[in-house]
Amino acid sequence: MQQFQTREEWLVAAIAELRPQFDYFAAAPAAQRIRVSCGFPASWKRSKALGECWIDKASADGTHEILIAPTIEDAREVLAVLIHELIHTTPGSFNHGKTFQKSADALGLIPSASRGYKATSPGPQFDGMYSAILAGLGPYPHAALNATTRKTQGTRLLKAFCPSCGYTVRLTAKWANRGLPTCVCGSNFSM
Repeated sequence: MQQFQTREEWLVAAIAELRPQFDYFAAAPAAQRIRVSCGFPASWKRSKALGECWIDKASADGTHEILIAPTIEDAREVLAVLIHELIHTTPGSFNHGKTFQKSADALGLIPSASRGYKATSPGPQFDGMYSAILAGLGPYPHAALNATTRKTQGTRLLKAFCPSCGYTVRLTAKWANRGLPTCVCGSNFSM
């Protein structure tokens, strides 16, 4: 069992270990040039996606870019997400069509009940297929991030409205403290 210092070292080693599986069960990844990192997928806020694959044409140096969400820390789950994203690098599998589905099935992934092949998970044969790889890789060197604890900044603007005509403006507390403006209809704004 290896001890990796960074998530990226673990992920790169996992890709190297998975290449024979892809050669045997599915098409080989389209490119030897695959970069993988831990980071939030672009659609994470909306979809809570656990992984994302950017095609080589999106990268300035022609490399496929894979992101694994920092919200997961279990090595088995990370490996399953990595396999899903690696399938996207194979010819004809950038979307979740028939080619992708055939590869996912062969590589031990099953579709989710609600989202189909867009959100796969390990199937019954997954552990048998990948237990040796997982044992060799050892623990994933990462602690899950709880993204719900991150505070987002709310608006700093206060809402003022005209009680006569309903006209609405927004202004900072600094200007509201100096006095509310007068509406174009001649009435004073209220908060």
